Amino acid sequence: MPEPVLEVKGLTRRFGAFTAVSDLSFEVRAGEIFGFLGPNGAGKSTTIRMLCGVLAPSGGEARALGRNLFTEADQVRAHMGYMSQKSSLLTDLTVAENLRFFGGLYGLQGQALASEVEFRLREMQVWEHRNLLVAALSTGERQRVALASATLHRPRILFLDEPTSGVDPLRRRLFWEAMDELVAEGMSILVTTHNLGEADQCDRLAFILGGRLMAYGRPRSLKEALGRQLIELRTEQFRALQAAARAHPEVLAAELLGRSVRLSLPAGLDSARLLDQLHQEGFAFEALPPEPPSLEDLFVDLVQRARVA
Repeated sequence: MPEPVLEVKGLTRRFGAFTAVSDLSFEVRAGEIFGFLGPNGAGKSTTIRMLCGVLAPSGGEARALGRNLFTEADQVRAHMGYMSQKSSLLTDLTVAENLRFFGGLYGLQGQALASEVEFRLREMQVWEHRNLLVAALSTGERQRVALASATLHRPRILFLDEPTSGVDPLRRRLFWEAMDELVAEGMSILVTTHNLGEADQCDRLAFILGGRLMAYGRPRSLKEALGRQLIELRTEQFRALQAAARAHPEVLAAELLGRSVRLSLPAGLDSARLLDQLHQEGFAFEALPPEPPSLEDLFVDLVQRARVA
C-alpha cells in the first residue's frame, strides 16, 4: 500500500463560537486522487485553506511529506500546489504571460521556465490560446490554464478547491483527464467537490457535513456499506404506487424518478415477494433489475442521519 503523503489528525477550526471544521482525520496516499466531498458550507474550503497555510487551525495536526505542516511549512510548501475555485489568473495578461509570471514566483527562469510553460499548456490542451488575454477565455479554459499555473513547479501534493464549478460537462471531462496525467507524473491530488459524478472517479473519498467527517473510504466500498438494493418500477400509476410502497415496512424509501418509482430496499431482502404484493394490490408496473446504490444515495443517507442525530 502506498505511503501517505498527507496525514491529518483532529483538525479543527473555530470562528468565535462557530466550529467550521471539527476533529477531522484522514490521509492522502501517494499517487491517488482523494475526493473531499460535501455540500456548500460543509467546511471543505476551510480545511483546504488550513492545509495550505492561509488559515491557522484551532486544533489538530497535519504532516505532509514527513514534515509538520504547521511548524515546518517552509520546507513543505515548495512541494505543494494550490488552485481555488476562483483562480488568481491576471485577466489583463495573456495566457503565456500569466504562466511566466507565476513560474517566476516559483523560482523558475530562463529556458527551464519556457520549457515548463510550453509543456503545461500543451498538456492542458490550451497551447493554442497562449497569446490570448485570459479575459477572453471560457470558464473551462481558464480553469485549465489555472491548473497549468499551479503545477509549473511540479508539486508532489496538489490541492484543488472546487476546480470545475461552473464548467460544462465536456470541459469538466477534459479537466479530469488532465488530472489523470498529473497523477501519472507522480502527483497526489486532494480535490474538493460537491459533484457526485466527479467524486465517483476518485480513488478514495471523505464525506464532510457540518464540518464533521461522515464517511471515508473507496467509493465502491462506501456504496456497498449502505446495504441497499434499488429497484425501479416503471408505471403509469407512479404517484399511487409510491404511496402504496411507502406503506410497506421493508421499503426504506420510495422516490419518484420521472414516471417511475425507485424503491430502496435492504440488500438481503427477497424483492420478488414485495413486488408480488404490490401486484396483488392492483398495481401494474415493469420492474427493472436491481442495481447497487449510488453516491447520491449515500449522500442523502448521510444528510438524513445527520439531521436525526
